[in-house]
Amino acid sequence: MEIGSYLEKLNSYETEMIAQRRDFHRHPEPGWKEFRTTARIIEVLENHGIPVKYGHEIINKNYLWSYPSPEEIDACINRAISQGANPEILKKMGTFTGACAILETGKPGPVIALRFDIDCNDVGESTDSGRQPVEENFCSINENCMHACGHDGHVTMGLAVCLALNEIKDQLSGTIKIIFQPAEEGVRGAQSVAEGGILDDVDIFLTSHLGMGWKTGELLALSRGFLSTTKVDAEISGLSSHAGASPQDGHNAILAACAATLSMHTACQDSRGAARINVGTIKGGSGRNVVADRAFLQLETRGETAAIERTVFGRAMDALEGAAKMFGCTVKTEIKGSASSADSDKELEPYIKAGAARVPEITRYVPDGGFSGSEDATYLMEKVQSHGGKAAYMCIGCDIAAPHHNNKFNIDERALLIGLKLYVSILWEILHEN
Repeated sequence: MEIGSYLEKLNSYETEMIAQRRDFHRHPEPGWKEFRTTARIIEVLENHGIPVKYGHEIINKNYLWSYPSPEEIDACINRAISQGANPEILKKMGTFTGACAILETGKPGPVIALRFDIDCNDVGESTDSGRQPVEENFCSINENCMHACGHDGHVTMGLAVCLALNEIKDQLSGTIKIIFQPAEEGVRGAQSVAEGGILDDVDIFLTSHLGMGWKTGELLALSRGFLSTTKVDAEISGLSSHAGASPQDGHNAILAACAATLSMHTACQDSRGAARINVGTIKGGSGRNVVADRAFLQLETRGETAAIERTVFGRAMDALEGAAKMFGCTVKTEIKGSASSADSDKELEPYIKAGAARVPEITRYVPDGGFSGSEDATYLMEKVQSHGGKAAYMCIGCDIAAPHHNNKFNIDERALLIGLKLYVSILWEILHEN
């Protein structure tokens, strides 16, 4: 088979990919709650005879950051059923989402893993007229849930890649694992996959993101500079009293929270590289005439390296403890998610470049560049790199209607076919038997 002709044949996938992406967009589900999404993924794969490992088979349950309550899980399963999910598949899934397709060529060769994240954001989608999802009737129907980061496109690309590679696996060697990862938002899901064993024999790991500042037709081959991060909830407990008659008898949790916030925001200087602390929310108190006995903060720390982030994290915890003590309060913290720092391996760039060269829709190729935020795929990259494997994180250009995580976000659906062709072409470059 001539790979160029096969890539051109993949144009026939586009109509179904767009329809599938719009279905996922209309039914978004947050991290650890992607029951309809996962059931649909599994249904498509099993209908095409592709072996699938279910979520509970690929995760380590000791790393379930911010996992929902049983009541929340039950509600999401019931919603998935009401929205058309296959009940038999849901029964086999149990209480865990995510999946991994396994393509065995039957011939010796490298083990390659691909990762596609599947969850949505906690955002209520705009219903303003003129937006494509509104005008073409695929706007989110789930309250405060929206694919505002492009993961609906990632799922769609991942499924198409599975089907396309399955068609040509007799001309490839080795094994391909396609991971559909839950709970990327809030960097909660990847560590459980990294520690679940599915990557222990992987030689090459590839993943990507749509958009991220790159336009349709552009490709960033190797992303670097991911910020290590920890997401933390903090609850400060004080003592309430009458704010007018006896303020001296109270211990003001809101004042402690504010003092801690001001301290933290001056504590992230580090000459070794970029460092960040952000307190995103403060909530507390019970009334204007009551000294607040409770305050709740959501914060995050970031660092260019894990060492920098650990330093900044330690300062943040010290600020919380110190401020609480200063106002006679106590503080309890809970880690809600995390991601490590990582860099793509330059050894994979020639394969990506050769793969991209066969995709005429890619009009600008950039060998490497920075990634300004955090991504929990770094745990997966790090896991493969830890035993000598290589990893790369690509940015597949995609025009977007609004910034990532904005309620008017939407993707240029032309990027779906570009991503499909790119992955197939890269894996052909690595696994094709000459």
